[in-house]
Amino acid sequence: MNEQEVGMALVIELRRGVSALRTGRKAGPSPATGMLERMVVDDEFWTALARLGRHRLPTLSDVDAYGDTTLRGEAVDRMVGELEGANLAQLNSAEHEAIATLWAWGLRCRADRDLRIAFSGD
Repeated sequence: MNEQEVGMALVIELRRGVSALRTGRKAGPSPATGMLERMVVDDEFWTALARLGRHRLPTLSDVDAYGDTTLRGEAVDRMVGELEGANLAQLNSAEHEAIATLWAWGLRCRADRDLRIAFSGD
């Protein structure tokens, strides 16, 4: 964890973009777009990265503490793969909840390519 990241609030959202593919969609209402789920984290995100080893989680380590970062497609695939190898048992409950939520969202993004994970820094 960098010193500038201590006390940095981070808003993380699971979002759905508008699909570029319109053909072959089943009849019925279109899926909701925009923000689907949201969590706001403080130090627990950064301390979790430090405990798990930033070098083991390069995708999450690249999240901009001060700006916006969006993960979709291959970036989400990388994040999920990195988290599959992580030992979440070493995290406290708040850290575990934040990282486990990201992992679950990543799995949803893998199954539905219109989903993305957006990080907004302080």
